[in-house]
Amino acid sequence: MAATSAEVRRQRILQVAKGHFERFGFRRTRIEDIAREAGIAKGAVYLEFESKDVLLHAVIEAVLAETGRRYAAEVMGQESPRERLRATLRFAYRELARDALLERLVREDPELTVLRSLAESGENPRKADAQVEMIRGWVREGIERGEFRADLDVDAVPFVIGLLRFLHYHTGIITTGDRISRERLLDAIIDIFIAGLSAPTPTPPSPGKRPGRGSKR
Repeated sequence: MAATSAEVRRQRILQVAKGHFERFGFRRTRIEDIAREAGIAKGAVYLEFESKDVLLHAVIEAVLAETGRRYAAEVMGQESPRERLRATLRFAYRELARDALLERLVREDPELTVLRSLAESGENPRKADAQVEMIRGWVREGIERGEFRADLDVDAVPFVIGLLRFLHYHTGIITTGDRISRERLLDAIIDIFIAGLSAPTPTPPSPGKRPGRGSKR
């Protein structure tokens, strides 16, 4: 079904607003500039979004919805829970490198005021709880399959992953001077994290040795 003119206008506002928030950040973005570039009156923006905060929330939600569709297509089909977690972090780092919006907001607002307000609004707390339980389910599955250590703090793993996702924004000080690329550093973080989750591989017996009593001379 073809989109209505109101839907087209809303999507145009979101598209233009995203570009402004990326370039100028939240504080320096002005509704009148968005309206001008979108080719509509300033009042038309406020008919759709009652404030700049509401507009930013809508932009972020649109970005996250599209990201969620790509995540489902790329990650959810992995059979191994260990590989799902590995793919989750790789996907997150790639998406954060591809989309400048969230990085701009984090740099401008280290306390994450805007992102916290979004996380606490509407259905987002319920969605976040569902994501936490999904990751915990993967960890339990990995333990049952022998992929993960049985002594893991299952409840904490989703929050560790959440913290690791934001390391993407804090690699600059480590990667100065071309000592190591950001991509190599992030790959190493993922490998070390997954190794820490993984169950130890059984050590095969040494050749020539038999279990049981020692041999006599």
